[in-house]
Amino acid sequence: MAMAPMRKTVSLSEANATLDDAPALWRQADRDGYLLFRGLLDPGKVLSVRRQVLEICARHGWMSSKHPIEAGIRCPDVLVLESGDPRWITVYKEILCQRSFHALAMEPPIHYALSQLFGEAVVTHSRNICRVMFPQTQEYTTPPHQDYLYIRGSENTWTCWIPLGDCPADLGGLALIPGSHRGGFLPSHPGKGAGGQQVNVPDDAEWAASPMHCGDVLLFHSLTIHQGRDNSTQDALRLSVDYRYQPLSEPIHPDSMEPHMAGFGLSWEKIYSRWPAPDSLQYYWKQWALNYVSG
Repeated sequence: MAMAPMRKTVSLSEANATLDDAPALWRQADRDGYLLFRGLLDPGKVLSVRRQVLEICARHGWMSSKHPIEAGIRCPDVLVLESGDPRWITVYKEILCQRSFHALAMEPPIHYALSQLFGEAVVTHSRNICRVMFPQTQEYTTPPHQDYLYIRGSENTWTCWIPLGDCPADLGGLALIPGSHRGGFLPSHPGKGAGGQQVNVPDDAEWAASPMHCGDVLLFHSLTIHQGRDNSTQDALRLSVDYRYQPLSEPIHPDSMEPHMAGFGLSWEKIYSRWPAPDSLQYYWKQWALNYVSG
């Protein structure tokens, strides 16, 4: 199984009480390497993205016609993993073209929390990620890893993980090792699951995980060790998005401003061609004098 054993677990600590107290927020982030905000986003905006993703899945025959599409129930005979599978690529390219999927990354409450944490202007990476995780695929659950391996640039980049809908324990979600960001960048090796790389984790590591509700947001440092949790439901898809942010003054790798997985051949020009024009979300990063680095 891809997921590392979780022999010691605690609940995620919430950060809502420190949101408006920047020094306290920074101390909590420095201690834990993550920040959980309950109800930070308007659930309606999150559910709108969820529905668009599910409608794309339905058009390609992934969803059960016996249930409301909002339930996210897959067809019993359909199982598609994030990979080079042409079925996955086709669906994912359509998701990448959805304006609402990219717009959710720009929600003011997320930027406010991160500006409090950084103490300066926030750069939103445009390499946004959507996950569609099928049930009963435990062998391919995302293994323990650090996001910095894929991000490079500034270690002070933070990932924002948002479940597209409620995420109870049986649907899985994310688990993190509190304080693991202070251990620095670790060597990794090939593993199954999204990303394809993993780090070794001691068997006695203490993990933190909690069910999440629509509108909750989990932020974590690029060096914080985290992993997916198994989707142990019989038939429900787990939908989530990953957005990434960093302080404006710090270096950024140019890949962070390209479509995820290089868009499987999709350029921003092709993605934007499906949007009404003009649109302020298009090429928004060109307003900043970014410090691009290659390493």
